[in-house]
Amino acid sequence: MPHADVVALLEQGNAAQARALLLQHPETGPEQDFLLGACCHLLGEIPAALQHFTQALKQDARHARAAAALSTLYDHLGRPDLAEQLLRQTLQKVDDLQLRFNLAAVLERLDRRDEALAGYHDILQQQPDHFGSRLNRAGLHALRMQLREAASDYRELIKRHPAQTLPWQNLADIEISAGHYQEALALLAEVRRRQPDNAKALQSQAIALAVEGDFANSDAAFRELKQRDPALWDRARQRVDDSLPASAEIDSRLIYLVRQHEHLEACQWQSWEATTKVWQAYLRQPGAGLLKPLAYRAMCVPTTVAEQRELARRISRQFAPADVFTWTPTPTPQRLRIAYMSSDFRQHATGQLTRQLFAAHDRQQVEVTLIYLAPADASIIAADIRRGADHVIDVSTRDDDEAAALIAGQAFDILVDLNGYTTGARPALLERKIAPLQLHWLIMTSSTGSATMDYYIADAQVSPGGNWCTEAEVHLPGSYFIFSHDDKPPLVPARQLLGLPEGHFVFCCLNASHKIDPETFSIWMEVLKETQDSVLWLLGSSTATVMNLKREAEWRGVDPRRLLFAPKVAQAQHIARMGAADLFLDTRYYNAHTTAAEALWAGLPVLTCPGETYASRVGKSLLLDCGLPELVAADWATYRELALRAVRDPAWLQGLRERLAENRGHASVFNIPRQARYLEKAYRHMRERFAQGLPPAPFNIADLPD
Repeated sequence: MPHADVVALLEQGNAAQARALLLQHPETGPEQDFLLGACCHLLGEIPAALQHFTQALKQDARHARAAAALSTLYDHLGRPDLAEQLLRQTLQKVDDLQLRFNLAAVLERLDRRDEALAGYHDILQQQPDHFGSRLNRAGLHALRMQLREAASDYRELIKRHPAQTLPWQNLADIEISAGHYQEALALLAEVRRRQPDNAKALQSQAIALAVEGDFANSDAAFRELKQRDPALWDRARQRVDDSLPASAEIDSRLIYLVRQHEHLEACQWQSWEATTKVWQAYLRQPGAGLLKPLAYRAMCVPTTVAEQRELARRISRQFAPADVFTWTPTPTPQRLRIAYMSSDFRQHATGQLTRQLFAAHDRQQVEVTLIYLAPADASIIAADIRRGADHVIDVSTRDDDEAAALIAGQAFDILVDLNGYTTGARPALLERKIAPLQLHWLIMTSSTGSATMDYYIADAQVSPGGNWCTEAEVHLPGSYFIFSHDDKPPLVPARQLLGLPEGHFVFCCLNASHKIDPETFSIWMEVLKETQDSVLWLLGSSTATVMNLKREAEWRGVDPRRLLFAPKVAQAQHIARMGAADLFLDTRYYNAHTTAAEALWAGLPVLTCPGETYASRVGKSLLLDCGLPELVAADWATYRELALRAVRDPAWLQGLRERLAENRGHASVFNIPRQARYLEKAYRHMRERFAQGLPPAPFNIADLPD
């Protein structure tokens, strides 16, 4: 029987006629069973296909096509282990390229990526034109964020297989990931020229246009995508904006602002001015999308107190429920029931700061409950936090209705929010007024803008003044900040162990890289140019960050080798090593907060220049609390001169270090029991006002009677 006729029918997709032809000429043999299996597979008769492929291999264990087909079925049926076993057994008998490719693909699905890569590489060594192997290898490189290797494979595919559009499309996505938007748009234009109905390419085009700042054409592309493929459009909307109810449109400015923040994390400042203008325009007229992810990002760029407050108000309104709990004044109990709510009672900056607070509360005054918005991790910090509380409520697996009912049912006197609009926050709970009194403290360095938040705990130095917050402002004596720490300051390691040069002045800013801005970096470089024996020690958070900062230094006339980079290490090591530097240089729009406290505890003076916003005034609060007013610059020209003086006047700087060593043990920020007493006094005053039916009102804790 002419098997060639059967194969031709199968290639045409006519499996029924192919099977009929096979049955008209019944034969025995592996090829007959293989072809019958192929017919059954195409007809969706999977059990019969399995039987025929298995029978073919019983008759000829070297039948590579039957082994390849059977392994594919095993894989699709969720048994990649059986597929691997079959392929390895067959490859011992016959060396077949398709079998080797199938094995590599199975290993990839088994998440054995090194083995899969090796398999694809071996095939390409033998047959460089093998499309599937190069395509899959490129995909694995992309999954590993090896973008250069992935792009190289996609370019090779374009050269060897120019008729295939998938490599063009995938390369465009790589270029978008790498920030090469014009290159991506050129590739996508070619894909769409060949395939005008390609919705995935249209989606990528809309994203690339958005991050290029071409909002009109991006919005138009998203509208076209919504018409062509509503499901794909909705998935894109969910990635950009997961607000409820769902937005009717995708605001391309959201994509731009989020992506530009990623560039700022790598200190890529080419679009700094353009990004600032988009921020200002967006804050004047936000779109309908979810605004919460922008709250933190807005503090890292030139935005005003009024803009941040208005953004917070808009965020609050997006989470406002139809109904809120109402609370009737009741007498103040002798022992207040205080709840602290956070998603970060774990190895996190919030956990590190509050680690010792809850145990420090006077149990005759307060009963402490922790409300977990996310599960705790297995860290020592998480364990210490848990031991410091009287009770724990975990609502991480409950929806907003269930969580709100559970928390409100406890009838706490006061609920302290330790999230604001940071990652992991659930503002919809606070908007339901789940406690008679709700306040924010410590984490969100701007107003929450919420009508259900009664108080905001700050201090006189960090407060921007005026109407910066919608809550009633409460001032702690000293600093509003707290920093949990060991009993004694850390031992400072030798500079040699840290890769720092002996005999050189070491400026330091081991702050998050996205807080560094180009104007402040320019001042740092001017200082380095005027002090030739100095170096700048930064946090090397990524290769891109290191390369970008070195390039920026060179553009400003500074030898990039004078920039030194520290790896991320455990917190104890991180704190100890900062003591090896000479002066910490604070950032402009979003000061070092936890990092500045760590530096001061390590004995390292911090130089800051407070701005208008809360986030830009934290350094001032910490320094004045530690008795170092000389390091609070009145303006950026003074900041520059003080940095130079630190190098040129060693006795002056040494005097500041000695004063810091003497003062830090007495500073409020490092005295957790004292801060706990202040908080307890504040909580009682708030609760007594509520008992009297009085509305929240600003006050200074230092003015309250003992």
